[in-house]
Formats: sequence, C-alpha cells, structure tokens
Amino acid sequence: MRAATVRRRLAIEEMTLEEQTSSADNYLLGHTPQAIQRLLLLGQIYHPFTRRMFAEAGVTTGMKILDVGCGPGDVSLIAADLVGETGSVLGIDASADMLQVAQTRVQAAGLKHISFLQADLRTLALDQQFDALVGRFILMHLPEPEAVLRQLVHSVRPGGIVAFQEYDLSSHADASYPPSPLWEQALRLSTVPFERAGGNLRAGMQLPAMFRAAGLPTPHMSYEASIGADRDWAGFEMRAEDVRMFLPLIEQFGLATEEEIGIDTLADRLREETVGRGGVARLPIVVSAWVRKPVG
Repeated sequence: MRAATVRRRLAIEEMTLEEQTSSADNYLLGHTPQAIQRLLLLGQIYHPFTRRMFAEAGVTTGMKILDVGCGPGDVSLIAADLVGETGSVLGIDASADMLQVAQTRVQAAGLKHISFLQADLRTLALDQQFDALVGRFILMHLPEPEAVLRQLVHSVRPGGIVAFQEYDLSSHADASYPPSPLWEQALRLSTVPFERAGGNLRAGMQLPAMFRAAGLPTPHMSYEASIGADRDWAGFEMRAEDVRMFLPLIEQFGLATEEEIGIDTLADRLREETVGRGGVARLPIVVSAWVRKPVG
C-alpha cells in the first residue's frame, strides 16, 4: 500500500449521506458469503467476551432469550448453552442468508431450543415476553438505535435483562505498539468508510444514553479488546477482512484502490510488520452494557 497515496485520499472532503449507499435498515458490511465468513471469524474472537457479559448480567438456566441482529448465530449459540434445554433462544435478523447459516449451525449441533425469525427490527412486534434481550454489534448500524431499543424493550418482562455489546471505533490511539503504519492505515480504511456511510463509531460509549432513552436505568458497563503479539492471533485476519468488506466503499469514496491496498496479502503483511518487530496490535474496544428492566 502506498502510504502517501492513501493518506492523501483519506483527506478528501466527506460525501453527503445522500451520496452514500445506505438504507434505513442497512447492515453496512452486507450479507454476501464473504461477509458471513467474516462474521464467523468475528464470532470466534469475541465468543469469550460475550459469554462473560452474559454471565455477569445474570443469563442462566431456563431463561427465554431474544437475540436481535443475530447474524449467523454466534450469540444465539452462546445464550443457548447458558440457558440449557429448559430455556429457549429466538434469534432475529433481516437477512435470510444469515439465518440460513445460523439454522444450519444449530441443526448440526443438534439443538432444539433455538429458533430464528426473519424480521426488520424497526417494525418487530412479538406477542411474547422474554427474560433477556441481547445483541452484539447491531445498534451501531441503525440510524435511530434509541427508538429501536425502546420498542424492543417492550418484549422484556419486568425485571428482565437487557444486554448489548458495541464497538468504540472512535479512538485509534495505541492500536499498535511500536506504532505500525500498515495497521493504522488498515484501521482507518475500515473506520472512515463506515462512518461516511452512516455507521456509528461511538455506539459503545453511547450505550448508557441509548439505555436511558429507552426508559432503562444507567447500565453496568465494562470494556475490553482483543490484542495479539504472535503469528497465530486471528486479529490480523480480522483486520484484513474488515478492509476487504469495505473495498466497494473505499473505492467509491476515493480512499484507495484494491491494487494499492493489496488485499490478498494484507493479513500476512500486517502480521509480519507487527510480529517481525516484536510488537503488539489490538482490535477495536468492545463496550458491554447490561441492566435489569425496572419492575412496575
């Protein structure tokens, strides 16, 4: 990647939202087979993060869980393991392709207490109540997350759990050490087009405000990040796949060309630049927030 060219293109004026490819319920990274594979990799990396949050929030045996924006089913599978066969999980997603992958995984695992529903979260209306409403990396894609969350909370019984995880993509500080120019460029090439296309870089830090706007108390919170210093760390592939998913927008916004990025070798070059210098790199911060819905 030619650094000077990329830096120059990153400095171009931002396009207006009307000029960007977006829709009210658009998942900015798409629903292609490549996007699904990226989410499966993401699920491997963040599995322990989500499981810890659920345990701390109180998700336990026998509960009925509503998982919104479930994608290929990673969060639903974690929840199903915690609630056991006496509980149940309903996963909601707008993409039939995502749900097909999720259903295949559930069937392969022989699980009977997970089901899925294709639906738009903005208009979702369920005739049952749940013990917990959960979601991971979904509110950051919604243009009006507070309104959606407020509606979803109606499906949670009084005293039930509301638990979400979202990225904080707003800070690039200390994303690598010693500073890796290639890692920093790859980070910007995924966050800049995401923000310009309408994504929320600060969703994680805004979770308390979203919860309060939805009529919930201020949540308990934590944050953590995946960090690696060895060649086996999956973060190098994750960062390269983030850039790959944004290639159409990167080129549309004039940030760089696929040839300049060298996407097919990017993960290896990120690994060599970091590990070869005895350094470390981290993926974006993940903010967790959970609370009990007030009784009465």
